[in-house]
Amino acid sequence: MDLIKLRTFCSIARKGNFSAVAEELYMSQSAVSQQIQALERRFGVTLFDRGNKRVTLTEPGRILYEKAQKMLELEDEIGHELDDLRGLKGGELHVGASTTVGNYLMPFYLGEFKQLYPDVKVSLTVGNTRIIEEQLLDGMFALGVVEHEVQNPFLTSMPVERDELVLFVAPAHRWAEVKMITKRELIEEPFITREPGSGTREVIEQTLKKAGVTELNVALELGNSSAIKTAVEAGLGVSILSRRAVHAQLQSKLLKQVAIKGVTLERDFYLILVADRYMSPASVEFKELLESGEPSMLLPKIA
Repeated sequence: MDLIKLRTFCSIARKGNFSAVAEELYMSQSAVSQQIQALERRFGVTLFDRGNKRVTLTEPGRILYEKAQKMLELEDEIGHELDDLRGLKGGELHVGASTTVGNYLMPFYLGEFKQLYPDVKVSLTVGNTRIIEEQLLDGMFALGVVEHEVQNPFLTSMPVERDELVLFVAPAHRWAEVKMITKRELIEEPFITREPGSGTREVIEQTLKKAGVTELNVALELGNSSAIKTAVEAGLGVSILSRRAVHAQLQSKLLKQVAIKGVTLERDFYLILVADRYMSPASVEFKELLESGEPSMLLPKIA
């Protein structure tokens, strides 16, 4: 239905005069009359009783006026809400993140975003990299940040943060007082790793393989960084995680960092999107914030 004609109709109903509405809309009286005649033909009724000085609504006209008002109010409401979205005075931001990113990096970015746009409702979904990829493809959120470059042809990715991975042990471990161990020593030691599908696990395995460490003595597979840190503290093995994940424990001496001779453990965190999928204004702004890297929280090296 032509909302312009309905607006003209409602204006005439309120003012009771064709010429006054024509002047208000910068239209000829003939053009205004043609709009009303078009509505009358559309519904097959007469909408106005046309007197000498003032027009009044007929019974069909009153019914149309009541319904038209609701339609026009709804159109105005839609316009206001979309204007708010464009100005980020409302709306929602849904983000997915792999475990390490979600626990140790994304809170800084989301905090920065909320300071800039306090009226946007923000939610974060955390899971391992494979799960986040699947949920992104399913449309659960518009963008995600993961710990490993994706291979899915329907996803695009770009690096947004650099991360360092570190080997760590319990203070009572025999490596705790040495600065560096060999790759052979690492291969023989009980190793605690993340579950299959973890981006951290994939990066560690690929990096070690390139350095000649083709197999680890895996003692435990655990589903999150907190469980791994607890297991290492309990003396069940050694592990490698993001420096962000073990920063507090290294500073407090609950864990000790050990270097691996000939091995540098670094990776990028990747912003992932579905190519050509619509993104809300809030998602676009958050994407730009990630790309700017302004709230970068790379942690200092610990001796």
